[in-house]
Amino acid sequence: MSEPIHHPVDFLHRGPMAPSNLHFSPLEVTAVDDTKLINEIGLLPASQWPWGVPREVRIQLLRLHPEPHCTFEIDLRTKDGWHRFIGKVYATDRHDLYEVMEGLRRAGFGPEKEFSIPRAVAYLPSLHLLLQERVNGTSAKDIFKLGEARQCARSAERCGRWLGRFQKLASPSGRTSGIERFLSSAERKCRLICEAERGWALQCEDLLERLRNSAVSLDAGLTCAGHGDFCEHQIVLTKGQTVVLDWDLYDIAHPARDVAKFIVSLERLAKQCLGSIRALDSAAELFLNTYLDSGGHPHVPAALPFYKAVFWLKGRTKAIQTRAPAWREQAEIMLMESLWNITRIART
Repeated sequence: MSEPIHHPVDFLHRGPMAPSNLHFSPLEVTAVDDTKLINEIGLLPASQWPWGVPREVRIQLLRLHPEPHCTFEIDLRTKDGWHRFIGKVYATDRHDLYEVMEGLRRAGFGPEKEFSIPRAVAYLPSLHLLLQERVNGTSAKDIFKLGEARQCARSAERCGRWLGRFQKLASPSGRTSGIERFLSSAERKCRLICEAERGWALQCEDLLERLRNSAVSLDAGLTCAGHGDFCEHQIVLTKGQTVVLDWDLYDIAHPARDVAKFIVSLERLAKQCLGSIRALDSAAELFLNTYLDSGGHPHVPAALPFYKAVFWLKGRTKAIQTRAPAWREQAEIMLMESLWNITRIART
């Protein structure tokens, strides 16, 4: 879980939610009326809310996201004591998230399963609030960053098994994130890098040509259910369970997309915390092999160079635009890693 931001409860707006609007300011998204929350929960059927009538609520802001939405820790007291949940408030109606999480529960990813997601308690439309269980455990990110080699290996295998099972069992839903979308994103980032440093123009041109040629060989019709942000900080490991959080970006995509996202995220974590992009390569290899052995699509390895290349071009946009400290080093790493991955197609 993210570290809480220690604001008093009075920090939260007490007024009613404004109408659905894509132009909410970040603070407008933090509107949570605690009295209304208690009343709305009191109306839920016992099948959704088995803990009795809420008598008191404590709300703490955990994270304000730029999308915009924000995440709260919500403690509710009933006659049986305090119960802790995670609440996510959105600027627009996201009842679809509750439906997707319920669908995953029915597909075999319920909170009691070895491979699971948090239990979605309810979606409260009047508050744009998704209420879900809080999962207590160890973040996979902490294990990869601080754990011993054996712990990292076990974690990588568990993450691979979860993703293989998910792609095999989950019904696809949401928008389709096609190949053209990733190519367009890569073109925008290469253009930004060239504007910042003309000396990289030839590398950017070479990279884009290789990406376009690679995209032609990919099967655009090969898709499955997608998480959209499958990486180590979205995964919690408990005793006997692997739990994947945050379904805001669920979609339909090529099976290699989520695999590549996880591996590139590991490589970036290795660079940032362990001093070398290659420091977690053995964990990444175990993740991929376990994924393939757990029902993962056999065509994924052939598509990985393309998707890893485009993911290495993601992020750092503001740093490059504003010429923030170390922007040049960051941009060069992005460009070189992207090129290194896409040229693996020619070597294999």
